[in-house]
Amino acid sequence: MKPKPTIHFTNNLAPHYMEPLILQLLESDDFDFRFSCGKNENNGIQTIDFSSPKFQAHSNKINNNIKNIWIKNKYLVWQGGVIKQCLFGKKIDLMILLGEAQLFSNWVAAIVCRIRGINIAFRGHGLYGNEGFSKKLLRTTFYKLAKANMVYERRSKNILIKNGFKENKIHVVFNSLNYYYQKSQRQKYTGVDKSDVFHFFNNPNLPVLIFSGRLTKAKKLEMLLETCKLINNTNEYKVNVLIIGDGEDSENLHNFAEANLPQGSFKFYGSCYDEEIIGEFFSKADLCVSPGNVGLTAIHSLSYGTPICTHNNFGNQGPEAEAIEDNVTGFYFEENNVEDLFTKTLSWINKNPNKSNDLIQNCYTIIDKYYNPGFQEKVFLNLAQKKAPIV
Repeated sequence: MKPKPTIHFTNNLAPHYMEPLILQLLESDDFDFRFSCGKNENNGIQTIDFSSPKFQAHSNKINNNIKNIWIKNKYLVWQGGVIKQCLFGKKIDLMILLGEAQLFSNWVAAIVCRIRGINIAFRGHGLYGNEGFSKKLLRTTFYKLAKANMVYERRSKNILIKNGFKENKIHVVFNSLNYYYQKSQRQKYTGVDKSDVFHFFNNPNLPVLIFSGRLTKAKKLEMLLETCKLINNTNEYKVNVLIIGDGEDSENLHNFAEANLPQGSFKFYGSCYDEEIIGEFFSKADLCVSPGNVGLTAIHSLSYGTPICTHNNFGNQGPEAEAIEDNVTGFYFEENNVEDLFTKTLSWINKNPNKSNDLIQNCYTIIDKYYNPGFQEKVFLNLAQKKAPIV
């Protein structure tokens, strides 16, 4: 019987959204999986609790003592212990490292793996397409150290191909959240009345615009509130807006809403990690609006059958923005153009005063096809077996 390939996967942290993926990879029947990461020491991100019972059977395959060294709590430049793994790790069929060119330890680790004949892949954003000459040269040189690269979306893959990388060496892995739980809740929310979920609004049956995530300047959420103001000033439609999260821009957003929106039409829920509460809000909302870079908020919204809109400048976007099928599961607007966001949001509400079953199913379809741990596990196995990419 042929032995199962051994995969070592090293990340900077173990963010909580990766728990279903890590657990599925640890339980895989197709390969022997090992996971290494550093501890959360700099940015308050909720991480996986590896002491929980679900991970006890795999404790010998988890190392969360990698020493991360950051500059200004922002740039990860070294991971202590990774090079040692590459030098002395036995029977490594595939080593997956962070695809971050400023991470100097991974340059050394990649060279060590190549000398030892270990198959190595970088996992990251790849090229955005807006890099200057020096930055692009640095990143492409770095990516070429690996035998293969894992990227989150097709756009990055196409950019790498245009810059001389072989198509069969670039694997699109997409991203995922708590897929199996979210999928199990779909029918549960079908019979829930919208007025029960949004009881804090004066008129809970109006269209609800929603955002969930960190309230930072980069998210440009004042554009969402400005759009609500413009819509509510028309004679045609009124909307409610729900913002879930906390962050540096929270006070400014509160002040804007108080000054510009009708009382009872907006709600700042605050930080929330309870998936049951978030899922209920997403499932009964009408449109998720993320005016800045969207990231995993897109996956969260689509997972619960709710369309999403964000800006169309993919060079300044999170890779998950590509999960949106324009005018099918949401739409794109011109970056930083609040008038365009207002016009397109109003048009969307006009066309979709209530979410149809077809619209909800379209949102589910893209998640079920690509943005789930099952698909990601297949990508890991293909890499370990040196097969062609699935996407």
